[in-house]
Amino acid sequence: MIDLNTFHTCLAKTSARGYDLDQKQKEAVEYGDGALWLLAGPGSGKSEVLVTRTLKLLCVDSVNPGSILLTTFTDKAARNLEDRLATYLAALQNADPNLKDVDLADIRIGTLHSLCNEILQESRYPNYQNVRLLNQVEQDLFTYQYADISNYKDLAFWEHFNYAVRDWYDKKYPPKKWLRAKAAVTLFNHIVEDYVDIQLMLNAGGHWETLAKFYQQYAQALKDKYRCDFAHLEQCFLDFITSDVGQNFVQGSDQNLPLLYVLVDEYQDTNPIQEQIYLALANQPPHNITVVGDDDQALYRFRGGNVTCMVNFDKACMTKFNESPRKIQLDKNYRSHPEIVNFFNQYITSFPEMTQPGVRAPGKEPVESASSIAGAYPAVSWIQTKKVGDLANRVAEFITTHLIGDKIISDLSQCVLLLRSAKDSQQNAGQFIAAFQQHGIPFYNPRSKSFMESEEVQCLLAALVQVIDQNHTFQVKKDPQSKPFSWIPTIQQWFNTLNSVRNDPDIATKQLDDYLDKSNAELPKICVNSLSQKNQGRFLNLNLLEIVYRILSLEPFRTWRQEPIKNLRLAKVTRLFEGYNSFSLDVLQSNTAGNYIDDSFLNRLYNMYVSYLIETGIDDEDEEIIVPPGYLPIMTIHQSKGLEFPFVFVVMKLGREGKVGSAQMLEQTLAPFRQVLYPRATRKPEDLAIELG
Repeated sequence: MIDLNTFHTCLAKTSARGYDLDQKQKEAVEYGDGALWLLAGPGSGKSEVLVTRTLKLLCVDSVNPGSILLTTFTDKAARNLEDRLATYLAALQNADPNLKDVDLADIRIGTLHSLCNEILQESRYPNYQNVRLLNQVEQDLFTYQYADISNYKDLAFWEHFNYAVRDWYDKKYPPKKWLRAKAAVTLFNHIVEDYVDIQLMLNAGGHWETLAKFYQQYAQALKDKYRCDFAHLEQCFLDFITSDVGQNFVQGSDQNLPLLYVLVDEYQDTNPIQEQIYLALANQPPHNITVVGDDDQALYRFRGGNVTCMVNFDKACMTKFNESPRKIQLDKNYRSHPEIVNFFNQYITSFPEMTQPGVRAPGKEPVESASSIAGAYPAVSWIQTKKVGDLANRVAEFITTHLIGDKIISDLSQCVLLLRSAKDSQQNAGQFIAAFQQHGIPFYNPRSKSFMESEEVQCLLAALVQVIDQNHTFQVKKDPQSKPFSWIPTIQQWFNTLNSVRNDPDIATKQLDDYLDKSNAELPKICVNSLSQKNQGRFLNLNLLEIVYRILSLEPFRTWRQEPIKNLRLAKVTRLFEGYNSFSLDVLQSNTAGNYIDDSFLNRLYNMYVSYLIETGIDDEDEEIIVPPGYLPIMTIHQSKGLEFPFVFVVMKLGREGKVGSAQMLEQTLAPFRQVLYPRATRKPEDLAIELG
């Protein structure tokens, strides 16, 4: 192995990190056994510390890679950690050939979900055998199809949980079925992730008891159908590691090494059940768990993250281990101009709510500027106008005149425009998009149009419908009240768009035209053949996903897929059909006459899948952002997390009253039903969040 001084010297060389760590960073890296609580401010090098600490365990302390678990919040972040580990280890191995046998492949690195799934499968845990893990789309579809709550129309019940229902506009009536299903997914996930005692909820009576019973039915349906969502994956893993077979994984056995070190990145986005998992993994003395995060950067409450896990890590350790963690604050910012750091310190503490107990980690000091960036230029500036349209034009003029005209930037991808929502509307990104177009500024914004309004998506879906429903029977379909379904005009709009494209002489559509004509001629024959094969009214050897892939291989889709934004949208449609396919719902079925696609198949497709697209939309927040050169990216704060840009424009509507988001409301209303782990600070809903307009 290598000694500590040589270790630091080697990593400071240009072939590795290229600089030395500061005193507090080294203190964190060199910390010995026990729980370590790293409060890492923005730009403080937390990922470097986490990577270097991992390598120190491997190369200085001779810890076997198989005894280390390193987890972070996203797949992209996990890959970044893997890349840094590989680069730095190569430099260390060049310095000391004795390190050649260190194999990073044996470290467990990934998101907690991926690691839970991997370990449960490896261990052949009986409760996770022959189970299909549902992605987000599949969970939505499963809930719509199998959860009783999706059919529950009690208005008082939904009014009670209205904060979980998105886009419910007419509150005189219960939300539509897809809105109920999506709300149920939110509620059920939080019940699991917030570590709720379902018996307490049952005992509460009223709407809470009703919700608890619906949750129990949903959980049983998952078991009956051999399915598991991400939240229940965590529950299953917690059950596993607290079982006898799970203890063999944690403590080691003849088949596997003991788990000696747990390192967790982005701990501020951890939820209560994940907190219990990490504490259980580190339960054996000397409780080697390192958590790294910044409670001021907790962005994922809407996905179940609970900042109190980070704020109260010391209480959790005392409760679980009867020991306090070592707390180290990485308080030097190496990324930004001093003016930006000063602005951050002033801004984050300018709200009275942020100074109250339980909101921030105790004893946090202001972040210090330690960047080499200097100069008297205004690193923090304001462009202020009375009208949003004027603001958009001012920003566009600034970019073209100064950033590009004065050659301050060499590429538009060095800038970013951040908004609360990047959707194409007058209230959000719409006026900026118009201004950029007027000034000839190419922009990259997958959400610049509503997903369902984009030309390529409408054409793909219309082409699919034309193949399987050439007589357009969707036009006459009615709901149980004998009213035309609300999605009929939307499908008709798809065909209007498709016809417009097919009539455009500048767009090549002959391949698509030929395919649609051939399909419309051949599909009835396939239906007839199903009768002769004694398969009356049953399944054809063709599914929707195959048709979608075939359409995408044709022009104009082949050309559209060369454009980054259009390709992203088309890829999303494909993933949605893959989710639908996973329930074996997309295999085409002939009617009993053998002359057309079965009506029940079409009804299910329109009511379940098409309604999903129209009613719920597509959530882009999890998309990995890869900004193409030559384009100015427009994105939300969540999408920008982990990215760096020399110039950042943040659009804020000042004077707008802050409001409590649905995630904060869920966090608060579920608090009385949580299993008590340690005393947590509880706050009134109006104090839970500060959201700027």
